[in-house]
Amino acid sequence: MPRKRISTKGRIVKAAWNLFSKKGYDNTTIEDIISLSKTSKGTFYHYFKGKESLLNTLSDLFDDKYEELLPTLDPDMSAKDKLLFLNHQVFDMIETSIDISILAYLYSSQITTKDTRSLSDTNRLYFRCCTQIFQEGIDSGEFNGSNTASELMDVYAMFERSALYDWALKDGTESLTQKTDRLLPHVIDFLKKGF
Repeated sequence: MPRKRISTKGRIVKAAWNLFSKKGYDNTTIEDIISLSKTSKGTFYHYFKGKESLLNTLSDLFDDKYEELLPTLDPDMSAKDKLLFLNHQVFDMIETSIDISILAYLYSSQITTKDTRSLSDTNRLYFRCCTQIFQEGIDSGEFNGSNTASELMDVYAMFERSALYDWALKDGTESLTQKTDRLLPHVIDFLKKGF
């Protein structure tokens, strides 16, 4: 099977994250990214306003992980078990593969930017797939139905964002995955009862 050709924007993103992981965000320059991606300055600025804009592409990496995991879900799993599985897998990927300082930059940029706030973009695969899981839970009676799937998703996403923020704030001194494995079941049980 032929390999899928990577887009110019994809080359820039891939080069940036490669450099961020090797050199760190602060030590990576736009010129480094342009050189590694074999593009021009004009091409770079066609896709991105600056290096900070590349932070939003971290959400794409998270969604890529969801896309990889969704086909592996057993359709007979409860909604709670699906959410716990997805959270564990994605948070493990974040904990083991994403530089915590980059995550901190992403969170701070989401608050101060006038650009798209990728973490709260409900068109992302993350929001669509988890909202669908909540809807399946409502339809099956696993969740009591006093809240909409979107309302449940809003609280769920708030928990995940706060867990990631707290982990970055504490500079990764506790295991992100272990902490959420311990706390998330209680959050989901609260959501099952409704609020």
